[in-house]
Amino acid sequence: MPRLLPLPRHLAHCLLLLLIGSPLGTIAEDVPPTAPLLPPAPAPFAHPLETREYAALQSLEALDKALSSQERQVNEIQRRLIAAEDDVTRQALADDLRESREQLADQRLQFERFALEIDLRPFMGVTEQPFDWQEELSKLLKPILAELESATAESREIGNLRAELKQVRERKELAEQAVARLERLLGEAPSEALRLRLEERLEYWQRIARDSANNYTALDLQLQNRLEQRQSVLDETTAYARNFFQTRGMNLVLAVTAFSVVFFGVRAISSLVSRLLVSRATDQAAGARFSGRLTTLLLHVFSVLGGLIAMMLVFNMAGDWFMLGIIIIFLIGIGWASIKTLPSQIETVKLVLNIGTVREGERLEFNGVPYHVEVLGFSVRLVNPRLDGGVQELPVKALVGLHSRPHGAEEAWFPTYRGDWIELADGRIGQVVRQSPSAVHLGELGGADVVYPTAVFVGLCPRRLSERFRLVSRFAIDYQHQALAASEIPARMQERLVEKLPEVVASDRIQAIRVHLESVADASINYLIHVDLKGDAVPDSPRIKDAIQRLLMGVCHEHAWRLPATPIHLLRDSD
Repeated sequence: MPRLLPLPRHLAHCLLLLLIGSPLGTIAEDVPPTAPLLPPAPAPFAHPLETREYAALQSLEALDKALSSQERQVNEIQRRLIAAEDDVTRQALADDLRESREQLADQRLQFERFALEIDLRPFMGVTEQPFDWQEELSKLLKPILAELESATAESREIGNLRAELKQVRERKELAEQAVARLERLLGEAPSEALRLRLEERLEYWQRIARDSANNYTALDLQLQNRLEQRQSVLDETTAYARNFFQTRGMNLVLAVTAFSVVFFGVRAISSLVSRLLVSRATDQAAGARFSGRLTTLLLHVFSVLGGLIAMMLVFNMAGDWFMLGIIIIFLIGIGWASIKTLPSQIETVKLVLNIGTVREGERLEFNGVPYHVEVLGFSVRLVNPRLDGGVQELPVKALVGLHSRPHGAEEAWFPTYRGDWIELADGRIGQVVRQSPSAVHLGELGGADVVYPTAVFVGLCPRRLSERFRLVSRFAIDYQHQALAASEIPARMQERLVEKLPEVVASDRIQAIRVHLESVADASINYLIHVDLKGDAVPDSPRIKDAIQRLLMGVCHEHAWRLPATPIHLLRDSD
C-alpha cells in the first residue's frame, strides 16, 4: 500500500473544490455531477475559533456530498456489471469498478483526515519502506528536468522535425533511385513474365516515392512554419526570464529576503558578541575566551545554514519544488566538494578557535617577514611596527600550514629601520629609504635607488652601519723587511693613520684605529687595518679607504720600505 501523509488544511480545501467542480466519471453518465459548493463567508465579528469550526463543517458537508456522489457511481457500475451480457463489457466494467472503488477509498480517507485532524498511519498498517536514495534523487530532479524540458520544448521539436525530415528525404531519394532502376530495366525489353513482375514492383516503388515526397513536403512546410514563428535567441531568453519572474519571481524575492534577514541578522549578533568579548578580553580567563570564540564560530555557521533553511522553507511553503530542488542540489554539491577540503577546513576551524598552529599574540613568519599576530579570528590582523604599511588584514585560511611562536623579549621585528645605513651580503652598501611588506628601497652612495623584495632583503642578512661600523682594509710590504714587520712597521703605520685620517673624516667620528700583522706570504708581509667609525661616517667610507692606502704608501716611501712585486711565472712547453 502506498504511504499516505496527512495534507495541510489549505490543500484539503483545494482538493475539495477540485472534487466538487469536476465530473465524477465517464461511465455513469446518467448520474448528474454535483454542483460546486463554496463555504459561505464567516459572519462578521465572529470568534476565530467559531469561524474555524464553521468553515470546517462547511468543508465536511461538501466532502460528504462528494462521497455520496462517488458511492452512487460505484453502485451504478456494480448494477451495470451484473446486467452485462458479454465478457468484453464485463471486463471493462470490472476495471472501472476497481478504479472507482480506489477513488472512493481515497475520498473516505480524506474525509477522515479532515474531520479528525490526526495522523491515521498507525491505524492503517502502513509498513515503512526502505530508503532508496536513487528514487529520492529522481523525485528531487523531476521538477527541475520538467522545467528544463519546458524551456527547451520548441528547440527539441524543431530538432525532431529536422531529424524526421532527414530520414524521409533519404527514403524519398532511395525510392526514386529504385524507380529509375526499374524503368531502365523495363526499357531493355524483358520477357513477358519478367515485364509483369517488374511493372508490379515499379508501381509499388512509385507509390512509396510519392508517399515519401508528400511526407517530405509536409514536414518541410511544418519546419519552415516553425522556423518563421520561432523567436530569436534574445527574445526567447527574455520571454523565458519574464515568465520565470512572473511565476516564481515573488517566491525568489521572498526567499532572498528571508536569507538576507537571517544572514545579516545573525552576523550582526555575532559582531556584537565579538566586540563585547574584545572589550572584556583582559578580564576573561582562557576558558571564557575559548567559549566566546566558539560562540562566534557557531553564529557564523548558523548565519549561512539558517539563511539557506529560511530559503528552503519559503520555497516549500510556496510549493516551488523547482527552486527548492536547485537549492538542495546546490547544497549537495557544496557538501561533496567540501569532503576533499575537509582537512583544510578543520585546520581553519582550529585557527579560529585559537587552538591551531598559529596563536594570537605570537610571532609569525609570513612571506619571509616576521609579524605580530594581533587579531586571530575569521579575519587575521598581522602587524609589523617597523614597516611602512605593516598592517595586513587576511582571511584566516591564508595561515593554514604556518606556525607561530612566542616573541622574544629583545627580538627585533625587522633587521633595519628607515634611514639606516646597511651593508648586504652581496657587498652593496646603501641607506634604507623605504621599507614595506612588499619591498625595501635602498639608496646607494651616489643616489642610485635599488629595490629588493622584502623577503630577499631579509635573506641577504643586512648589516646595520648606522650606529657604528668597522672599515677593514689590507696593505702589504716586501718580504725583505721581515725584521721590522712585527714591531716598528705596524706602529709607524698606525701613528700615521691616527695623525692624518682626521683630515679626511672628522675626528669625533673616528672611534679606533688599529694595524695588525695578518699573515706572511712567500713574497709579502700582509697587514690588516681596522678603523672603527660612527654611523654617520658611512657616506665617507670610500674616501677613507682611499686615504688609508695613500697614507700607508707615504709611510713606506719615507722609510724606504719596498712594496711586494707580483711574481711572473714563465712556463715552457716540454719536448
